Amino acid sequence: MSKKKIGLNLRRGARGVIHGSLVTAATAAIFGAGALPQAQAQSPYFYGSDLPDYHVVSEGDTIWDLSGSYYGDPYQWPRMWSYNAHITNPHWVYPGDIVYLQEAPAPLATTGGNSPGAAQPARQEAAPAGTYLPVGGMITAEELTLAGRIIGSPKEASMLGEHDSVWVRFGEEEDEDSEKKGDQEQAASEEPEVAVGERFAIVRLGDPITDDEDNTLGHKYIVLGSLVVTEVSEDHAETALIDQSWREIERGDVLVPYERQLKVVQPRQAENDLIAHIVDTLQPGFAFGTDQYVFIDRGAEDSVRVGNRFFIYQRFEGLNRPGTEPDKEIPWQRVGQVMVLDVRENYSTAIITRASREIVVGDRLEMYAGY
Repeated sequence: MSKKKIGLNLRRGARGVIHGSLVTAATAAIFGAGALPQAQAQSPYFYGSDLPDYHVVSEGDTIWDLSGSYYGDPYQWPRMWSYNAHITNPHWVYPGDIVYLQEAPAPLATTGGNSPGAAQPARQEAAPAGTYLPVGGMITAEELTLAGRIIGSPKEASMLGEHDSVWVRFGEEEDEDSEKKGDQEQAASEEPEVAVGERFAIVRLGDPITDDEDNTLGHKYIVLGSLVVTEVSEDHAETALIDQSWREIERGDVLVPYERQLKVVQPRQAENDLIAHIVDTLQPGFAFGTDQYVFIDRGAEDSVRVGNRFFIYQRFEGLNRPGTEPDKEIPWQRVGQVMVLDVRENYSTAIITRASREIVVGDRLEMYAGY
């Protein structure tokens, strides 16, 4: 069946009424799951951060009418056209075409060498571009290997932080198990060796992620900071200095092998479409918003990469409390966006970058290839 041409339709004057439905057929299904709800399947008028990123053309749509619907003024059609270099003539769009409603993100900087030609003068290397964010926490399918534990501090306070000195016992878990067996000599021989200057991440164990049958699906760790070993001894616990702290640190918090805790994050195009869900949050609570951390149930095995962005969708009736299970006849509505800042094998940590409504655990996430 041939495509039907749809004109700009300047004869409509200043009317902003869409001539045809904004709601179109959903995009291809992912992994046998339900189809992705379209970003434009919402109210025909949008304001601020609620504006979708694209519209799929239906029969009867025109650039003129779409500008009136999304921007509130059909004479904004040149603005819409400027976002769509693939539309060579604004008088003609076709059913199924993608019309972008916002300016695309700036291209990512390439990492190639200097272009051929004259030699470049020596200069100091610039810091990587992007947003610098602490990891904050992680969920892993397998438990992390614990290196040790903070057992005390000379500071006369229950909460510890940056620049505080602490005493650390390495191999503590092995020690306790061996003492229970009455084999202290074996415990001493198994205690790992550490060196002055060695750094470890300080984490706190959170509640595990479980399914409806209470089976453990993942292990949650809250990243509190890091410490550096300043003194080792054969007779007593090692001494260390907390050199980074993002949350209060307490005696009893555990140590894991150090990874860089400050991530440089910038938007990165997705390799494929993907459906995910928010399974937990960094901060305790019920509802969350912009700049708060969430954990999602997709990771490196699902081709998720740092910088990927997911849109957040909810089904809700206006009077219901966020998180209430609605009637499935209610359409999906896009309520925000997250950006991934840390990726593990099966889980990722993300930050909420946009929210027009309270975000809750269980919300649906969608990633689109090429965005």
